[in-house]
Amino acid sequence: MHTEEAHPGEMVPGEIASGELPSDSDSGIASEAGEGSDETRTAILDAVVRCFTAQGWAGTNMSLVARETGMTRGKIQYYFPVLDELKFAAIEYLYDSWRRSYFDRISPDASTRVRFDRGLDLLWELSRDPLHVAMAELESAARTDEGLRRRLAELHIADEAQLNVATRLAFPALAAVGGLELQLGRYFSTIFINGLAAHNFPADAAMWRERLLAMLKECLTDFWVRRGVLDLDGERSSASPEIPAPEHSAPASPTLDPDRTREALALLRQAMETLSGGSPTNPDSAAG
Repeated sequence: MHTEEAHPGEMVPGEIASGELPSDSDSGIASEAGEGSDETRTAILDAVVRCFTAQGWAGTNMSLVARETGMTRGKIQYYFPVLDELKFAAIEYLYDSWRRSYFDRISPDASTRVRFDRGLDLLWELSRDPLHVAMAELESAARTDEGLRRRLAELHIADEAQLNVATRLAFPALAAVGGLELQLGRYFSTIFINGLAAHNFPADAAMWRERLLAMLKECLTDFWVRRGVLDLDGERSSASPEIPAPEHSAPASPTLDPDRTREALALLRQAMETLSGGSPTNPDSAAG
C-alpha cells in the first residue's frame, strides 16, 4: 500500500480522477447531501485552514484533512473531489472568515470613538490569530508556487473591494471624509500592527506593545480630527487596555519623553500626509 504524500495539485492514491464522485455506498455520503451539507463543508474548510497553519500549503493533503476532520476521504471527496479544488476553496473561506471575525465584532450602534478603538484593538488581536498565521503561511508559500501566487493575486483584488465596502459601513464617520483617506488609514493601521506583531522586543514586550498601540491610536485620532471627525476628540473607549508595568525592576524601562513623543507623532503625520499626496485637508471642508 502506498503512502499518501502529495504535492499541490497532485493526485494521491485513492483520490478521485476525471471529476468522478464517490459512489453512494462510500460511507453513505449521498444521504447527507441534503441537510447538514453546509455544516459539513464548513467543517472540512475549517480543517484545511488548520492544516495550512500547522503544515503549510505544500504539506496539506487529503489524508491530513481526513485525520483533522475525523471524516473518511470518500466523504471529503464527495464535496471536494480534487485536492487543488479543496485547497483553493479553503483560501477563499479563510479570507472570508477573517473579514467576518473583524467586522462582525464592531457594533453598528457604538459611537465613533468606541468603533475606532475597537477596530484597532481587533486588528491587534487578529494579528495573532490562527487565521492570520494561515494567511502568512500562504503568502510565504506563494513566493515559490506560481499557481498559488496567481490565485492569491486574484483573491487580493476581490478581497480589497470587499474590505473597502465593509470598512465604509463599519466606520461611516471616517468614510465621510473620503475614500482615499479611509484607505490610507486602513493601510497605515494594518502595516503598523503587522509590523508590531512581527517585532521581537528584547524585554518588556507587553509594555512596549501597549505603548505603541496607544501611540498609534493617538496619531490616527489626530489624523482624523484634523480632517473634521470631531467625534474622536474626546475620552478614549473604556475598553482600551491598561498599559502593564514592566516585567522586571532593573534596569528600569526608559521614560517616554513628551518632546520626543510629539516629534515622533509629527513625523508619523508627515509620512501619512506624504502618502496621501498633499497637504492636510481643511477640516471645515473634510466632510464633503
